[in-house]
Amino acid sequence: MPVVLLASLSAGCVVVSLQPAYDDESVVFEERLIGQWENVEDRTAAAIEPGEWRSYRVVFTDRSTTLTFHGNATRIGSALFLDLTQSRGVDAGPYLVPVHGIYRIELAGDTLSAAGLDYEWFTQAMALKKLGRLAVAIDGRRNISIGASTSELRAWLARAPDEAFGAAMTFTRKR
Repeated sequence: MPVVLLASLSAGCVVVSLQPAYDDESVVFEERLIGQWENVEDRTAAAIEPGEWRSYRVVFTDRSTTLTFHGNATRIGSALFLDLTQSRGVDAGPYLVPVHGIYRIELAGDTLSAAGLDYEWFTQAMALKKLGRLAVAIDGRRNISIGASTSELRAWLARAPDEAFGAAMTFTRKR
């Protein structure tokens, strides 16, 4: 999670979706996500709390930044995904579109691994036209935006190769 979050603070090079990876019927609430998580090596932390209606409030902190996200979990096959949008306190206006960061999550005991969509893989797949019906575009800041519907995105995630996800960041539960 941190690598993609840090990249999102820079000039670009992230992969986001215009539509969520979940719909009302597919939202799940995974109680084991709740807690204080840290990556000592990267000096990052994530506090995950219950939010409204089977959602999460995720506060991510690195060495210099704290960001707050709204999260929804969904299962596609046996995989668990966390869909994050940045929380905003007020209406941001009609020209700011909330985007979704999608992370494949693995939980094992007190270990949480999160892998976001990989920018380099998407860049190559776009050039080779290997994304099938998944509509994608690169904006002026070099971000990749997925414009597919939720159902098309879920179908793609169900068969996405492991290489489509970046290196997982691993957190341990704080005691």
